Amino acid sequence: MIKLTNYSTIILILLQFQAYAQFERKTKEEKKMKIIYIMDPQCGWCYGNSQNVTALQDQFKNEFDFELQVGGMWLGQAAPVGGDQLSQFLQDHAPRMAATTGARVDTRYYELAKDSTYTFSSLEPSAAIELIKEIAPNKVFSFAKKVQEALFVGGKRLDEKETYHQILKSLSIDIKPFDHQWMGAENIKNTTAAFASAGQLTKSYPSLVLTRDGNTEIIGAGYFNKEAMIQKLTALK
Repeated sequence: MIKLTNYSTIILILLQFQAYAQFERKTKEEKKMKIIYIMDPQCGWCYGNSQNVTALQDQFKNEFDFELQVGGMWLGQAAPVGGDQLSQFLQDHAPRMAATTGARVDTRYYELAKDSTYTFSSLEPSAAIELIKEIAPNKVFSFAKKVQEALFVGGKRLDEKETYHQILKSLSIDIKPFDHQWMGAENIKNTTAAFASAGQLTKSYPSLVLTRDGNTEIIGAGYFNKEAMIQKLTALK
């Protein structure tokens, strides 16, 4: 009876320690702050900012959760159609972004901009990114980055499945669920809801939004300096 009592006491203590450890872990997770990166796949400054976002994730992954949201910059009638005028406009403005950020913009991007059969709509690539959140959530940032590289470097159409197939293969993501759901009604509904959610947080792309204790705060709007943002996040830890 004495031995049994001792064993019961030890088990009880161990269970209490386990419960306390779980409580501590849950409390820490609840207090962990989140950085929401709001971008649009058609946004050149978002493309130029992608390296900085990757650097922040690498450095602060243990202190902050990171989430990506699509903004819906060019939709419907607001989405520009390709043509010589659009191509010239981009050639006049994109080099400044490239010089500032170091991001490469290839002539194939300008050639795509001349194509009158192509509309620079945010819906299709945003729907692709939103779907990856479901089927491969740990790869969404990498996927979004590659989507923009396909556009700004490869001059690839973002309204064609083949563009995404190449990216999916490079990231070892199954193509079948993507083909089945990409422009389906449910995914378009989710993407539209994502646009609305992002719009409540910011009107600028790219933006970094901090969430903590149920409150949100924009800590970066537009292209940001990596070192300055590292200092800001370090102070928030």
